[in-house]
Amino acid sequence: MEAHLLQVTTDDGECQFWLAAGTEEQAVQLVLDAIPERWAAKLMHGGLTAREEAAALGLIVGLVPGEAREVSRGIGLS
Repeated sequence: MEAHLLQVTTDDGECQFWLAAGTEEQAVQLVLDAIPERWAAKLMHGGLTAREEAAALGLIVGLVPGEAREVSRGIGLS
């Protein structure tokens, strides 16, 4: 199963991090479907520290295809 980390920006500029299971295209759509209309989502390609990345990968446990979840707190970025 593919899982992707995405950065979400709220309409007031706050950043959140989400994990989504599926292809890159599916992951973006899953998150866009889960967040309010005026928010933005983009795939993360690097930019996290090794600790943050490892924490995010640990949060994949239990993630099923077609699921998206916010993980900001889980990777220490809330």
